[in-house]
Amino acid sequence: MSAGNTRSMTFRASVGEAVAALQDAAGRAGMQLLSSDAASGIFVFTAGRMVLAAGEKVTAQISEVAPGTVQVTLSSNLQFGVGNIGRNGAARDRMGDALAQLLPPAA
Repeated sequence: MSAGNTRSMTFRASVGEAVAALQDAAGRAGMQLLSSDAASGIFVFTAGRMVLAAGEKVTAQISEVAPGTVQVTLSSNLQFGVGNIGRNGAARDRMGDALAQLLPPAA
């Protein structure tokens, strides 16, 4: 995955708070949860109208970098299909912008 397909942000929050905010941000960005592994902090969302259909897939990884501070890394992958239009990374950016409105930035 290239750096151009990722966006990392650091917030003052617990992992649980970050997971809840991530799910809220995904809904605000029009994303659906495709899969998750809470133990590893990895969540996969899709912007396709149907799960596994055309659209952008966003993978989020949440990790605690210090007590009370988490890093959220969003990466995108455009899934191709009939009628697939849009800019690669647009859903990732919408999701990141929504997340930034929900959690305070780390100092």
